[in-house]
Amino acid sequence: MEDKLITLKNYETMVEALFDQELLKENNIDSSINNEDSVELLPMFGEINDGLRIVVFEKDFEEAIKILEDYKNSIDN
Repeated sequence: MEDKLITLKNYETMVEALFDQELLKENNIDSSINNEDSVELLPMFGEINDGLRIVVFEKDFEEAIKILEDYKNSIDN
């Protein structure tokens, strides 16, 4: 059975995307950043396309969302 990649979240900056990707990695979730080369070279490409996107395997989507939400909630409190 093939597990497809789906977009987890869109980002405006590489720093935000890399931070979340590292957080996912620490929690054993594989992910990759799409469009990073295009947006780094041509920032206006991010406005035309979806910008930077972290993609995860569909099977990890719910857990990845929970990890990011839990982290955000922990810093908001």
